[in-house]
Amino acid sequence: MNSSPSPAAVKKHGVLRKPLVEKLKILALFAAIGAMIYFSTPHQPLFVIGLAFVLVGAAVRVWAAGHLTRDQQLTTSGPYQYCRNPFYFGRFLLIIGFALMSGIGTDFSHARNIILWVILAISLIVFFFFYMPRKEQREGGRLRKMFPDYETWSANVPSLFPRLTPYRMNPKPWSRELFMGGDDRFTGNKELWTTLVTLILCGLFFWRMQTLHQPLEMIRDTSAPLQTSSRNHHKSLL
Repeated sequence: MNSSPSPAAVKKHGVLRKPLVEKLKILALFAAIGAMIYFSTPHQPLFVIGLAFVLVGAAVRVWAAGHLTRDQQLTTSGPYQYCRNPFYFGRFLLIIGFALMSGIGTDFSHARNIILWVILAISLIVFFFFYMPRKEQREGGRLRKMFPDYETWSANVPSLFPRLTPYRMNPKPWSRELFMGGDDRFTGNKELWTTLVTLILCGLFFWRMQTLHQPLEMIRDTSAPLQTSSRNHHKSLL
C-alpha cells in the first residue's frame, strides 16, 4: 500500500473541474430525471417504495464518501468491505427509486408510461453496458498497478452488488473531512451537494404528486355547489 501524498499532490474534485465529457454526462443525467418528473404521475404506494430506494442509495453514497481517498490509498473500509463500487451501487438504487417515484406503470395505452419505461431502459443499458464496464476496465486496471493489495481485495469483494458479510481489510472510521471534500492529506468527494440535490429531487416528485391530484379535488369541490343548485332549480320548475 502506497504512502500518503504530499498536500501539493492532492487534487481537488468538483463538478466545475471535471472534463467536458463528464459535464455532459451530468447534464444528460439531470435532463433524464427532469423528463421523468415532467411525465410522472406519482401515487403514494410506489412513491413510498421509491423513496426508500432513493434514501438507501443516498445513504450508501454518503457512507462511501467518508471512506474513499481517490487513488491515494486503496479504500477497503466501510461499504468497500461489501462491494468495490458502492458509489455506483448507490446510483443504481437512485435510478430504480426515481423510476418508482414517477409512478411508472404497465398500461402502455398511456404515452407517459412508454416514455418513462424508455428513460428507465436507456438509463439501465447505459449503466450496465457502458458505464460499469468502462469503469471496471479503466479504474480496475489503474488500481491493480498502483496497489499490490488490489488483487486480494477484488478477488473477495464483488464489483457492484454487495456481499452479505464484510471482507475486513485495513478498516478505518467514517471521515467527515473526506465527505465534505478532503483534508491536507487526502482528496475528498464533496458528496454533500449530490445528497442535497437528491433530496431536492425527492421534494419535486412529492410536489408533483400533490399538485397532480389537487385539480381533480378542486373540480369536485367547485362542481358540487353547481350540481346542487341545478337540482334545486329543476325542482322549482316542476
